[in-house]
Amino acid sequence: MVVEIAEDWGRPVVDVEAGADGARWRWTHLCFSARTEGVLRDEIGLAEEIADALLERDTLPRVLTVEGSTLLILRGINQLEGAEPEDMISLRLVISEQRVLSLEFRRLRQIDRMIEAFRRGEPPATPGAFVTRLVELLRADVEPVLDGLERDIDGLERRLLRVGAELGKDERALLIDARQDAIQLTRYIAPQAHALETLAGLKPGWLGSRRRLRSEAAAFQRIAQDLEAVRARAQLVAEEASMAVTERTSRVMLTLSAVSVVFLPITALTGLLGVNLAGIPYAEAPWAFAAFCVLLLGVMGLAIWLAVRMLR
Repeated sequence: MVVEIAEDWGRPVVDVEAGADGARWRWTHLCFSARTEGVLRDEIGLAEEIADALLERDTLPRVLTVEGSTLLILRGINQLEGAEPEDMISLRLVISEQRVLSLEFRRLRQIDRMIEAFRRGEPPATPGAFVTRLVELLRADVEPVLDGLERDIDGLERRLLRVGAELGKDERALLIDARQDAIQLTRYIAPQAHALETLAGLKPGWLGSRRRLRSEAAAFQRIAQDLEAVRARAQLVAEEASMAVTERTSRVMLTLSAVSVVFLPITALTGLLGVNLAGIPYAEAPWAFAAFCVLLLGVMGLAIWLAVRMLR
């Protein structure tokens, strides 16, 4: 095995050979820069269609076969410090029986681990084993992110089940983040599962055994389904939280309405006591004030009865 790892472009540029003498293969890894297009087209001599696909800025996972080589575009969890995991980094691969060419636009920790395997003298024996191992690393790093989202949703659901519990400001922000993360991850994970299943179905000569790759495709499909479930659960939690707020607001408004029912008639009638108009019937009668108080109590009782019925 020959290992040449040169520091360039702020990232290791890898050019290594591995495998037995009768079946040696080469891995070349590049990090995107202004000179990458020239390297791909002029120095390496890739087909025009593959070079164009490698240099696309925003791509979804997919697979393409051109002139005996396989183009495979994948996405990996962003594990850089301070980065959001759902901001998945694109990794582009061109694979043949003698060579694997990979290109990244931003640094992927999974590539670092592959480099370490070569440095330790433990490289994959074939391009197929290399791709399968890389896919396993990408899948293994997605699962903890999925587990974290499921824990967040579980916690929010438990809080809503408590009597009278409502989501606070921080919890609402957590709910929004969880839902957006699930949507963003599903955008890449679902087509990645389809691309891997398609690759296994193409049966390229460099792949060898398809069993592990099909297993990884199924695992990514399961993750995509779980992410969709997280998104749906987050939507239900948001609806439940909104209903709880609406119900609380309705109770407050109903209470205010009941108070108004009680006091508005009393206020109107007591206001009559301040009216100083001559000629009011029975104004001079000795029993007039007592009769007015009885009438006032009757109206107040009727208002309280109506308010109690409203609050039931």
